[in-house]
Amino acid sequence: MLLGLHTYSLYLHGIGQAWAGFHLPWERQLTTFQLFDLGIKLGLDGFHLDDGVLESLEPSFLRQVKSSAKEKNLYLEYNMSLDLGHFGIGIQHHLEDGLDTAHLLGADVVKISMDLPRPRPRSGSRFHPKVIPYLQKTAQILRETAPKAEEYGIRLALENHCDSFSEEILWVLNEVNHPFAGACIDTVNAWHMAEDPMKAIENLAPVAFTNHFRDDRVEFCRDGFKVSGVAVGDGDIDMKKAYKLIKNNSPTNRINIETEMGISLADKETALHLEIATIKKSIHFCRTILNINKEINEIEKS
Repeated sequence: MLLGLHTYSLYLHGIGQAWAGFHLPWERQLTTFQLFDLGIKLGLDGFHLDDGVLESLEPSFLRQVKSSAKEKNLYLEYNMSLDLGHFGIGIQHHLEDGLDTAHLLGADVVKISMDLPRPRPRSGSRFHPKVIPYLQKTAQILRETAPKAEEYGIRLALENHCDSFSEEILWVLNEVNHPFAGACIDTVNAWHMAEDPMKAIENLAPVAFTNHFRDDRVEFCRDGFKVSGVAVGDGDIDMKKAYKLIKNNSPTNRINIETEMGISLADKETALHLEIATIKKSIHFCRTILNINKEINEIEKS
């Protein structure tokens, strides 16, 4: 397995997609090409990136990014949203545009989130009548775009984002019924739907072309509980089991670490240091505890 990083993990460095109204109080810290250099320094094999990373979507710039990634032997995956709920997520919401961007980047996977609105209670809204039209629309978009994806050699990966149950993702993919249309597993997101994360991983693994390998911790308090981002291996998701399910059942050879820490913005240097430290700790867990790519590293050393 190869080990990469979802670039949202560096949102405090200014290269994360704008999400939930978050505003960074300081300037961007990394260019796209500095990000690649950092990846090499951290011993990563690739990046799962979105338009928050890219300074431009002009074809000439995207070709430069492709060339740089190829030169450094980094795989690239592209992350985008259909923004069906009109939340204003990302720059582009049309899948054909996303495919063209990915093609120019040399990315071989386009991750898609629906970002659809849901009625309450969320936990009781699986296949809710108000949700079905959005699922049908997604299936239609994927059906229409899958032939172009196949032509480009790019896999489409529909994510169980904070808005969908794993069974709904499977329903959409069954409707599309195309070998280039699959899933993206986020190992935490099922919690947002009151769905068992392990069950969601188990359901999606056989059709998942990529993943967001993320861990969270549940802290109980007097008036309920709080879910906080932590380094991979420090939370309440069984990451060993999650990795085993993905490794043994998923048609991918990649793990993409994602971290999202609730780090104080009171001090920029401390925040940036903690963000990098969390990523390093996650990489260490994946390399030494999960033995991701360990066999290859041992062969290279011998």
